[in-house]
Amino acid sequence: MSPLSQSVTDASSGLRSFSAVWQRELQLGWRGIGDFLVQSVFFIMIAMLFPLAVGPAPATLTELAISLIWIAALLSALPGFDRMFADDFRSGWLEQVCLSAQPLWLYVIAKITSWLVLSILPLGGMLPILFVFFNLPFSLFFIIFGALCLSLTGLTCLGAITASLTIGARRTSLLVALLILPLSLPVLIFGVLSAEAALWGEAVAPHLKLLGGTVLFLGVLGPFASAHALKTALEER
Repeated sequence: MSPLSQSVTDASSGLRSFSAVWQRELQLGWRGIGDFLVQSVFFIMIAMLFPLAVGPAPATLTELAISLIWIAALLSALPGFDRMFADDFRSGWLEQVCLSAQPLWLYVIAKITSWLVLSILPLGGMLPILFVFFNLPFSLFFIIFGALCLSLTGLTCLGAITASLTIGARRTSLLVALLILPLSLPVLIFGVLSAEAALWGEAVAPHLKLLGGTVLFLGVLGPFASAHALKTALEER
């Protein structure tokens, strides 16, 4: 077999392996879809509680809406990150993945992408409620939702890194929050600037490029850093 044919065969085998793992993660996540729905409800509740502090004035709410949406998205996502790898670690599935021929970083990518699908879809269904609540124009829905999806992708990659670093530790929810909050600032800042630029009719592209570059960096770093941390945790188990 020629080197080119061998490379094509290896790539095809790797793609099938990734697809099988991704489907498994999606099926397992779907069984626990209630957790993601609770996250979406929590997202709405956090955003709707802010007017109690700033007042019900429509102009003030519209001005603060984007920042409130991003803060609510971060706070609602934080509690779930600690369980991203916890069940697989306890059940021994992670050890099986390490012993198999499949790279551990492919498993992490499958986990991150399936997590995103199950968390973003309910969030997208809840977001129109906040558009009505904060008097935001629905013509900007897809721009703001796209920026929010990019931000959540970056946050999920950070969540995967912190969850893998704290796996097996006590009070992992607190540790994950302490680690992820300062690291998430660039994602939050660029995401908010992108959405606010669209809201006030300013140039969106520069902020989206910064957000996209940050998310791309985290998307490349996240799987490899998480895989290394998970492997280290298994060796020390």
